[in-house]
Parts: sequence; C-alpha cells; structure tokens
Amino acid sequence: MAVLLAVAAVAGHAASQPMPPDGPCVPPPAKATLTLAQARLDAQRCNRDIIAARRGEEASQADVQIASQRPNPVLSLGVTNINPHAGVGSGSLRSKTVDSTLRIDQVIETANKGNLRVDAARKASAAAGETTQAIVAQQLGAVDQAWYEAVVSQTRLEVLTETVGLYSRTQQANETRLKAGDISRADVTKLQLETLRAQSDLRNAQADHASDKAALAAAIGVPGTLIDNRLVPDWPALDTPVPPVDPDVLQRRPDVTAAEARLAAAAASRDLARAGRVPDVTVGAQAEHYPQSPTNTYGDGNSYGVFISIPLFVRHSNGGEARRAEVDYYAALDDRNRILLEAQNDIERLRSQLEAARATLQQMQTAVLPAAESVANSAEFAYTKGATGVLDLLDARRALRQTRVDAVEAQGNYAKALAAYRTALQATQSDINTLPQVRTDASRP
Repeated sequence: MAVLLAVAAVAGHAASQPMPPDGPCVPPPAKATLTLAQARLDAQRCNRDIIAARRGEEASQADVQIASQRPNPVLSLGVTNINPHAGVGSGSLRSKTVDSTLRIDQVIETANKGNLRVDAARKASAAAGETTQAIVAQQLGAVDQAWYEAVVSQTRLEVLTETVGLYSRTQQANETRLKAGDISRADVTKLQLETLRAQSDLRNAQADHASDKAALAAAIGVPGTLIDNRLVPDWPALDTPVPPVDPDVLQRRPDVTAAEARLAAAAASRDLARAGRVPDVTVGAQAEHYPQSPTNTYGDGNSYGVFISIPLFVRHSNGGEARRAEVDYYAALDDRNRILLEAQNDIERLRSQLEAARATLQQMQTAVLPAAESVANSAEFAYTKGATGVLDLLDARRALRQTRVDAVEAQGNYAKALAAYRTALQATQSDINTLPQVRTDASRP
C-alpha cells in the first residue's frame, strides 16, 4: 500500500506540472519590413489552427500512456459479525470478537485487450501527427495566399500613387499653359476630373491594402493589422521549376497519410471492440480474522480464501461497441478514398490554373504592357507638342493605368497559383528533389 500511494503521489505531481509556455506572438516592429519567409516562420509558431493541432498531437501521446496502464488492484477492508448484545470482548483491537477481512482483487484482461488498446492508441497518435503536418501545410498555404493578396494590393497602391502624381504634375503644367492660352478651360477641367477619379481609386486601393494586411496578420496569428509594415515582394520567376504530378508523392501527402493512419487506427479500434466480447476475469485473495472470546466461542481464528469472478453476458455482450467500431472503420475507409480522390483532382485542377496564369503573365509582360506603355508615351509626346487633344491623352493614360493594374493582378495570380500547386502537392523537399522538374517557361509546349 505504501508503494502504491507513493506512485500515485508522483503521478499526481507530474500531472499537475504546467506545460511549457509558447513564445510571444507579436507583430514585427513598426516600419520594419516583412518577408514571406518570416511570415511563414511566424505562422508555424503563432497560427491558432497549427497550435491546436499540436495540442491534439500532444494529447494523443498522453492517450498512449493512458492505454498502456493496466488495471490497478483493489484493496478491500471490512468488519462483520458485530454483535451489540454479546459484545466484542476486551483486549486489543485484534482480540475483539469481530470478523475482519482483508481482500485484494485484480482484473485480468483477456483476449489481448491491453496490447490491442496500446496499438489503437499508438496508431491514433500517429494519425494525429500526420494530421498536424497536413494542417501545417494547409495553413502555410493560406499564409502564402494572404501574403500575395497583400503584396498585389501594395503594388497596385504604388501604381495608383504614381498615376496620381503624374496627374498632379500635368495639372500644374496645364495651369501654366492655360494662362498662356495654349489649351482651353474645358481641357483643364477634364484633366481635373480625371485626377479626382484617380485619387478616388487610390483611396479605395488604400482601404483594400489595409484589409489585405489585416487578413495576413490573422493568417499568421499575430495581433494587429501590419498596417505600418512594408511587405517585401517575392515574385516567382516565370521559369520557376515545379514538380509534376507524381503518384508516389501523392501517396505521401500529409492529408493522405493522415487518412491512412486514421484508417489503421480505426482497424485497431475495431479489433479492440471485438475483443470486448470476451469477458475479463477478476481474481481475488482474502485473509479473514475471527478470534474466540469468552462471549463468543465460535471464532475460528485466521482463515484464507481465493475467488474468481466472471461477468455474465446475459443482457448484452458488448455487441453495440463492436458494431460501432465496424461502422467507424468503414467511415474511415470512405474518408481515405475521398481524400485520395480529392487530392488527385485538386492537383490536376491547380496545375491547369498554374499553366493558364503563367501564360497570361507572360503575354502581359512581353506584349500587352510594352504596347500600352508605347501608346501612352506617344500620346504624352503628341499632347505636349499640341498634335492631339486631351481626350486622346486621357484614353492613353486610362489604358496604361488599367494595363499596369492588370499586370500586377496577373503577377499575383501566377504567384498564388504556383503557391497553391505546391501546397496541393504537400510533398517534402526531399520528395521534390527526387522528382523530374518541369520548367514553366515559353519553351514548354
């Protein structure tokens, strides 16, 4: 008993110890720049979903320890045959005429339940670990998407700021030309209206950028909105190599391996539930002390006994538990098949989106944007020489502004498509290094 109490005290002390605290999740200092790599590192430490998944993994490891614990023996102490009329006699407690019993009972698990329980807990813990990796990949992919959304809005804001500056400079020059009689008041008014429209677009872009930064901070898991931090653009090149769709890598995706691990855990739980149909056995040993006394001559001194007890499966034999475990197994099997199919379809879809985004960006950079800049430069030169009117100038500027914004969007769409494709693969770097690389450039058919 002393040993058991000591072990229980140590276990209780260990259970009461607090878990080590996480590091502080704070935004970067004001005016500091932020890179995508730093955002991903912060997300691994601060993202709420990642933290919750890791807590679940730690809990599953504790479940393994719980499952490995065998039933404790039960100690019973009792006193019977107390006769208030005849009395209990005189002398020490041991000499009292009462029937005192000391008994120990121990449950013996049958059908290998202990090992099956540990096996089920270990497989569930392995599934929790794989699920954590899948959640990490998923959340980092969400950080990538939020990052490029914020970078796109930041670049769009820079384009519109530059456009507003151009209109302001043109307006000052036109005031001088108006005084000289080179242009009419109507043309100056048209340019002023276009300046106001550009300023309105700039304000909308500022609001969108603030919203995108707040969404990025939420994806990372840090407080605040990152409004005072500049994002360092990290645009992928058009010829960035990407791994092709490979069945082996698909099978090693964390979400697929997590589904496989959950299926294995469900199979182990099913075996454990089936073993529950075999009753456990309880064995006991008893020592009884019933002394004689002048008031009670029927005492028999010390006696001993052994017992065995088996539950009778009269009303049920744990069939409901076995049936539920069977249903859970097939549910896990269906979930594994669904995840595998969705993973394959998702990769194919994202690969098509990546190729379309790459082609659009390439066309924008090599043909559309240079043409819009050439037209705008010609219109600016012709307007300064008086060869064209203000409407032609405004049309050229609008076209250039919209084209530059579209180019930023195309750059962002390509970056997000590439990040989404890599997230969909969810392969380790060693997996990617062993695959043939496909270059997304113009030479690719």
